[in-house]
Parts: sequence; C-alpha cells; structure tokens
Amino acid sequence: MVRAGLDRKKDLEKMGGEISSFFASKAAVEEKIEEIKQNKNSYAGSAIEEAILIEQQAQKAEDLMIQIGKEYSRLGKSHKWALIKKNAANIQKDRDFRMAQSNRRKIIQDRKTEDFYLILKLLVGLVILMVGLTSLVFVLAVN
Repeated sequence: MVRAGLDRKKDLEKMGGEISSFFASKAAVEEKIEEIKQNKNSYAGSAIEEAILIEQQAQKAEDLMIQIGKEYSRLGKSHKWALIKKNAANIQKDRDFRMAQSNRRKIIQDRKTEDFYLILKLLVGLVILMVGLTSLVFVLAVN
C-alpha cells in the first residue's frame, strides 16, 4: 500500500513536469497560429499540412487534459479538477472580454483618426478655394 502511494506520488511529480512542458509548447503553438493568421500573405507550406498540424496539436492538448483530469480523479481530487476547469473558463471569459474591449477602442481610435484627416482635407480644400476666389476677384478688379 505504501509502495502504491509512493508510485502515485512519483507519477504525479512526473506528470507535473509533463504538464509544464505541455503548456509551454501549447503557448508556442498558439502564438505561431496567431502569427500565421495575422500575416495572411505568407504562405509557408501547404494549407493541408498547416491544418493537419493544428488538428494534431489540438488533439494532443485535449488528450493531455483528459489525462490530467483522470489523474485528479484517481487521486480523489475530482472536485479540485472541476474547480480548476471552472476557473479556467472564467479566466478565458475575462480575456475574451478584455480583447473585445481593446478591439472596440482600436476601432473607435481609427474612426477618430479618419475623421480628423477628413476634416483636415476639407479645411485645406476650403483654403485653396478661398485663395482661388480671392485671386479671381483681384484679377477681375484690376482689369
């Protein structure tokens, strides 16, 4: 019984390292995917290859999450796993909200910039029109 407990502890410690490396590689993959999505003009490799790699990484992440959940259940900590998943969902919800807010602010700032340049163009056009009309009146008055 003691040996089984020690084996479980070793499994959990071993799994901790795997979990850390998994999340590090997952973050790197997500960054690469985001980079590819933002740079739509770069076609590195085939589209099918890219889709397969993305699917494989997603499946790997899903499998590891299932394995982590099973390990928590095996150790009698399924309530902790449920709490972790709930907290992760809340964190993701907050991140999505902040990203949406940031995108809205950017759109509003872009609109303000466009409006400013429109007003500037109208003012320059108005000044040119006034100079043209003034010179026309001056030419007509001299003749």
